[in-house]
Amino acid sequence: MAPPKTTISQLQDSHAAFSNLLASSTAALASRLCTHPLDTVKTRIQVSNAPQQGLIPTFVELVRARALYRGLPIALTLSVPGLSVYLTAYDLAKDQLSRQFGSFGTDTVQNHMISGMIAEVCSGLFWTPMEILKSKQQVENMSSGIYSSTVAGGVGGAGKSAPSSVVSNVSSSISPSFTSSTTSTIPKYTSTMSLARQIYQHEGLLGFYRGYFITLGVFVPYSMIYFAAYEQLKDMAWRNLHSSKQDKQRRLAGQGTQEEHVLPFFEIMGCAAVACGIAAGISNIVDVVKTRWQTSILSTTEETSSTRRIATQLFRQGGFASFTRGMGARIMWMVPSVTISMSTFEWLKAHGFTGALAS
Repeated sequence: MAPPKTTISQLQDSHAAFSNLLASSTAALASRLCTHPLDTVKTRIQVSNAPQQGLIPTFVELVRARALYRGLPIALTLSVPGLSVYLTAYDLAKDQLSRQFGSFGTDTVQNHMISGMIAEVCSGLFWTPMEILKSKQQVENMSSGIYSSTVAGGVGGAGKSAPSSVVSNVSSSISPSFTSSTTSTIPKYTSTMSLARQIYQHEGLLGFYRGYFITLGVFVPYSMIYFAAYEQLKDMAWRNLHSSKQDKQRRLAGQGTQEEHVLPFFEIMGCAAVACGIAAGISNIVDVVKTRWQTSILSTTEETSSTRRIATQLFRQGGFASFTRGMGARIMWMVPSVTISMSTFEWLKAHGFTGALAS
């Protein structure tokens, strides 16, 4: 006797959920492994007080220090659940909004923006601890040659070598100021577990969510802009592809709607890259403040005691231009990262591992 329809439906849902989880996990690992060095460059530029911190000098310094992959273990560990929650929440929210509210049809800009916001709020529970630990390790032991402070005791607090009093208490602290007398006290690279213990001892569990709300202030607008642009670009690409290959589409009509509505891999990559570039550039303004606030943990100074003071100090240092610091590096990191993760996820979700490998 055939199994009940509900059982078949449950099996299909379970298979779809597992496929999505596998696809998002693979996408997270692939994108992080490929683009983590660019993330490290971006983070160091954002916390530096040097007015014109270049991409190339920063990259060379990181290569010499063998620090390009600082913070990678914790990034890999939390990127998988973070991206899985992010993409799953987006798909679920988009589907539920279209079912519950007729005006929020699946393909409307409003639906995409609200779904992106929901996805970001949910996944932030994983992204924020990852950013705290990863960013702290990425800016550890910043070199005096490139990361010299131009403002004594300034917001340059985040990312400089710590005074001896700070180093004695927190071996991984990033100093509020840099002097030649303290270069010999720069601590060695701190392990993730050691850093996590120090944060927990000093600030408790809430220390791992330092900057959660300002992170939402960065990435909620980013996700809303990104998904709205991404879905519209995919729709435009699909309509263009459909109109130029009408005969082929008619021949493929009998193969099912899923295959018919899957864009080619490189089309997905292009849509993701353009959408990410737009969203990353706009949201960089708040991201600079967020990065400095999070990396000042365990070494907070008066200038880094609040996001408002960090923003004020940044403005004093270089006006509005200070808030564009690291924008180029951020776009260079985020575009390939998002492109790899989204194209991998979309392709694997549509075809599965067997189909993707066979293609």
